[in-house]
Amino acid sequence: MLKQKRWVAIASSIKLAIRRGELGAGARIASEIEMASQWNVSPMTVHRALTELQREGWVVRRRKAGTVVADRSILPATKIALVFTALSELPQVSYLSGIEESLSDGYQLVPMGTSHNARDEARCFERTLSECSAMICYPTGAQENTAILKKIVDTMPVIFVDRLPQDIDADVVMTDNFGSMTIGLKYLQSQGHTRVAYFMEDQLHVSSVMERYNAYRQFATQEAGFEDPDKWVRRFSVTTPWEQYYDNIESVLAEMLSYNGPDRITAVACQQDMLMAAVLEACVHLGVSVPDDLAILSFNDIPSKMQPLVRSVIRIVQRSGEMGNMAARRIQQRLTSEEVLSQQMRVVADLYPSVNHTLSDSAKAYITSKSRTG
Repeated sequence: MLKQKRWVAIASSIKLAIRRGELGAGARIASEIEMASQWNVSPMTVHRALTELQREGWVVRRRKAGTVVADRSILPATKIALVFTALSELPQVSYLSGIEESLSDGYQLVPMGTSHNARDEARCFERTLSECSAMICYPTGAQENTAILKKIVDTMPVIFVDRLPQDIDADVVMTDNFGSMTIGLKYLQSQGHTRVAYFMEDQLHVSSVMERYNAYRQFATQEAGFEDPDKWVRRFSVTTPWEQYYDNIESVLAEMLSYNGPDRITAVACQQDMLMAAVLEACVHLGVSVPDDLAILSFNDIPSKMQPLVRSVIRIVQRSGEMGNMAARRIQQRLTSEEVLSQQMRVVADLYPSVNHTLSDSAKAYITSKSRTG
């Protein structure tokens, strides 16, 4: 997948700041030299971004004042609710970047955060019904919100990103969780790993969690030949305080690595990266070398600045920006057509094998100091 062009990323970030209200009409945009330094690009790249923003009516250039935000309040705009659990978290911030990149002029995003809370999510849904014409949603999966979700789906175009709530018939763009996890597990098998444990969180009501778990169960029975596909499955509660959460994972891993003979695992597949971070910390404490003593496979949802830390891990990396692009294009299509049939659009994730055979001392120090921050 091609990386987003830098001038597009710069323009998208300014648009997002304007849509969120962080930059109001008349607010001064940093100079091309200032922005070039901030983004570590050439002034020409910034100039390209500002020129495009001016062409689309987002900014105007005034003598002495420089580039300022245009007054768009006089322009009619179709409001699209953007209901995410936390707009600053990954992978949601990557979805948002893709949405912003592909959203045409004439549409206004109305960001709403649910803080992973079902009640807050319900309030966001009520606001969506009263203020907006469409909704893009990263749902919590809370079953108590099914009724109001059905009402929204019956009222306006809706597209879910990453996961589809139970008993809801609507558009969704999401990773092919089953297929992507299967690819990762088969890669482990090709490297000689058949005794693979599976660490997951106890959220089987979330479609992406269930699909990854089902992929492991199929692998366990059809590929690894386990009589009991749940033999090496371990579930961890998302409501556990972080310190206890990490300690629980370390205790479980220590026990599983203490087995001798055919019951000793050689790899752990993690449903998502918070589990992976805890497993890496446990390996540091237990003196386990990754991947020499233990291979780790994990779905990606952590910041890129942590990538050096996980070069020892086999990564299943979701195409989050591409999924955001697809969500934006689909919601605009629904708003401008009479189509009512829902679509499930799935994107196969990329697999990145590990490139390091041991964790460096600096990575170990980083894990110990940072991974319990939540």
